[in-house]
Amino acid sequence: MKTTIWHSGPPPSVGWWPASKYRDSQALRFYDGRWWSESLYKCDSLSMVALLGNRVDQDQNSIMWTERWWI
Repeated sequence: MKTTIWHSGPPPSVGWWPASKYRDSQALRFYDGRWWSESLYKCDSLSMVALLGNRVDQDQNSIMWTERWWI
């Protein structure tokens, strides 16, 4: 079983990342190079992704990210 390693600070590139305040590897967030979006999940609707994917999470310092599992 692979151990999930969580990182603080910005990820290596812009895009969607498994990122969470609670180390939930199923939570996805968009990183635009400066800010993290609100968290989303694979089961969320496209309208929810459009809404929350563009909304900045106000608590940026608590967000940690891990390697993308889909690469």
